[in-house]
Order: sequence, then structure tokens, then C-alpha cells
Amino acid sequence: MSLTRLSAPLHRWAATLCLLLLIAGTSLDAQSRTDVVTLANGDRITGEVVSLNRGQLEFKTDDAGTLYLEWDKLVGVIAARQVEIVTGDGRRFLGKLGPADPRTVNVLSPVGGVTLRMAEITIVRQIGTSFWSRIDGSIDAGFSYTRSSGVAQLNLNSDTVYSRPAFSGRIIASLTQTEKDDGSGRDDRGSLEISYLHYRWTEWFVRAAGRFETNESLGLELRSQLGVAVGPRLINSNRAQVSLGGGLVVNDERGVDVEASQNIEALVVFSASYYTYDRPKTNLSLSTQYYPSLSNIGRHRLQLDAAVKRELIKDLFVALTLYNTFDSRPPNPAADTNDVGVVASIGWSY
Repeated sequence: MSLTRLSAPLHRWAATLCLLLLIAGTSLDAQSRTDVVTLANGDRITGEVVSLNRGQLEFKTDDAGTLYLEWDKLVGVIAARQVEIVTGDGRRFLGKLGPADPRTVNVLSPVGGVTLRMAEITIVRQIGTSFWSRIDGSIDAGFSYTRSSGVAQLNLNSDTVYSRPAFSGRIIASLTQTEKDDGSGRDDRGSLEISYLHYRWTEWFVRAAGRFETNESLGLELRSQLGVAVGPRLINSNRAQVSLGGGLVVNDERGVDVEASQNIEALVVFSASYYTYDRPKTNLSLSTQYYPSLSNIGRHRLQLDAAVKRELIKDLFVALTLYNTFDSRPPNPAADTNDVGVVASIGWSY
């Protein structure tokens, strides 16, 4: 028998095998999406529970694609896979989600079942989700030019968070570059902060952060600081988060035309955020860091950032940001003590 006569059946067998594998893969994928959510009007949707974060449930379906459902608009959730659940007070549960009474979930684990009110659940995640699926963030940019003053300003901001129920890592970067037509003076500012937030106890956090910043209007070439803070989460719900903490900071400052100095400061941090997914999606945030000096008594520093973001279309948003940087005794005594700005920008979230 010739090789040509043998190859024809082999090709048919290979094609048949590929077709069977494709059908099996499609069938398995369809079978895997057997989770069910029940809406307030009684409608039931079959799909796959991916995650719950900030009051929004990501739910994959075969016919309608990925849906983003407001958690408080649901009355029931059933999940055939193992998921990780976190409540607003920090309790964690592992298990499948079985049938339950309206507005409750039944967490089924090998050691027994636990019934939770849906209102007290703030995070749901699949077990074993990939590294990239745990990353959220945004980047935005703004530009302004005033002809009468001859001042052009470029603003760039980015915020990236890697989240797990027990901890999160975060990188925040900000840059403001100013150009003047007459070339007189510069008011550039920039900062980079890397932080690690660990929920050591159910309602308390421990935060460690490194920060690098420069601000020419305040006479600061570079400040490098390292700090730690601890405090309670005052509010942790699907609509809002509020936390307050205190700690200690050490830094190295290099000012314009002055000697470098090292400082020890106390730290008071306050952060709050509120979000709604009713169209258009809106996110309000406020972050305040207050530094009373322990090595230079009488010196006070304050960093305040407030922002409002509104979504235009999916993942595309406009933002209005207010920043206020205050230093009662800047490194260079001849420099300003306060730097305030308002930035309008457009950005993308991921």
C-alpha cells in the first residue's frame, strides 16, 4: 500500500479528532458556566461568577458576554465553583454558593454551611484566579495652555492596585510639568508612592509605604521617605470605604541650594471613597496625609488629594482632581509654603 493511500485516512482521522476535541472543549466550557444570579424582578441569568468588587459583580455569560451587575440589585447567587468570600468586617469564607433565601448566600464547605446576608459581602473571587485578573488601575492625562499668561501645563497620573482579600499592593505616580513662554522659573512637581496594605485583623490594617517626591515651587529637589501606619477601617461596604490611621515616617530631604537633612515625623492618614454604578458611573475619593515633625518641632506638612471621576463610555472617564501640598518650613526658606492646583483630565481604567 502506498504512502499516499495511507495518508488520506490519517488526515481524516486527524480532522475528526480535532473536531471532537473542539466540540468537547466547547461543551466543557458551556457546562462550566452553570452559576445562576437572580435579579430583583425574578429573572434568572445563567453564567459564571468571576468576581465581586466595589459593589459590582462581574458575570460571564455565553449569549450576552460579560455583564457587570450591581450587587444590591441581586436577590440570589448560586456558584458551582469554589470561591473566596470576604465580608465588610474582614471575615473570610471558602466554598461553593448553594441555594438560599432571598438576599442571602449559602456558603457550602467541607466543614458545613454558613448563611450570610448579601449586604455584608464585599468581595467574591474565584479560587486560583490569575495574577493579571487581580490587577486594577487607571491612567489619565490633562493639558492646559493660557495664552494671556503664556503658561502650558501637562499632567499625568496613574494608579495600579494588586488586590487579595487579606492584602493589597499599590503604585501611584503623578507628574505635573509646567512651561512658560518667557522661560522664567519652573513649577514642576512629581511623586511616586509604593505601598503595601495588610489587613492583619478583621477591621484593622497595617500599611507600609515608600514615597519619592519633588516640588520645585516648594524648593524641594527630592524627598525620599519610608513610613508605617496602623488603624481601623471605619467603613467597608459595597458603596464606600473609610479608614483612619497613625504611624511614623523617616525621610531624607534635598532642597534647592541647601544642605540635605534627615527628619522623623509622626503620620496621620485618612482616606475615603464613594462609588456608584448608576449611569454615569461615579467615583469620589479623598486622601489626606498629615506630618507633624518630631525632629523639627513646629514644622507641619500636609498632602491632600481629592478627585471625582465620571465614566463617559466603558473604561473611559473624565476626572477633576484637586491637590494641596503644604509645608510650614520648606527645605529652602525662600520657597513657597503652599502648592494648590486643580486638574481636569481624561483617562482609561483597566
